[in-house]
Amino acid sequence: MGLDTSQILEAAQLDPVTLQDPDSRIPVEQVEALWRTAYELSADPNLALHAVEVLPFGAYRIIDFLASSAPTIGAALAKVSDYFPLINRVVRLPYAVGDRHVTFAVEAPSRPATITRPYAEYTLAAVFLRTRIATNQPYRLLRVEFSHPRPADTSEHERIFECPVGFGAATCQMVIARDVWDTPSTGSHPDMFSILDTHARMLLDQLPSPADTVGRTREAIEAELRGGSPTLESVARQLAMSPRTLQRRLRNQGVVFNDLLDALRFRAAKSYLAHGDVAGTEVAYLLGFAEQSSFNRAFKRWSGQTPSEYRRQAAAV
Repeated sequence: MGLDTSQILEAAQLDPVTLQDPDSRIPVEQVEALWRTAYELSADPNLALHAVEVLPFGAYRIIDFLASSAPTIGAALAKVSDYFPLINRVVRLPYAVGDRHVTFAVEAPSRPATITRPYAEYTLAAVFLRTRIATNQPYRLLRVEFSHPRPADTSEHERIFECPVGFGAATCQMVIARDVWDTPSTGSHPDMFSILDTHARMLLDQLPSPADTVGRTREAIEAELRGGSPTLESVARQLAMSPRTLQRRLRNQGVVFNDLLDALRFRAAKSYLAHGDVAGTEVAYLLGFAEQSSFNRAFKRWSGQTPSEYRRQAAAV
């Protein structure tokens, strides 16, 4: 894009040799410094969106080519989500499939501050544009939502995503019609898809096992959320440590247990509410709330909406 990459790398304290090693992992702080310097040099408020447009297909190797052999648009997006830890182990791309639409989000429960405006815009634009290329289907989105404030000019966002774009939302996400999600890819290759899927899983298994208390805690909470009521004590038991030790280790990674529990409950609540056949009282029970009123207050705190208002909005899409 004509920027001085050596100056950007120097500001981020990144050795160019590091970037040539496909097994290197770059600390989040250096990634943030890289983006910050790039924005300063470019004076382009939409640098992240424009960077995606010039990114060559295949730059993400296994994930790009796995998506290009997927049988459907949804399968391509699902594999991007499944194997995103090959790119970034802090950020997750959860998706929720409903009867009428699918949400595909970008989040970092253990480090929410990681989802900056550049990172959110780059990631969602990359997923959208690259799966369009991979599936050879110029599919459309229903809408895109970002959590950062609305910029002065949103014309580039609307040009890139070709749909309504909202800001100040609770979650950074794309919303896709269910029939689009199920649309067959024109370049589907079942044998290649299976081979690449096996290879990607092998690469994922070979990643160094992180001493990531946050990740293990998240998995334990998610397991208990399926009809249970996770607590600090119950999760600590699953992880074979005392509640005090779990709190300390989470605090060392900048996370509070209740904040992590809220984030995961909120995500699960939105998924349940998007399905019209799950009653509000049942959603409250599934998320471990003793009373419907407690769930209603929590959801209002998380989203600024009542569960009924959120459900009506989702149903209108």
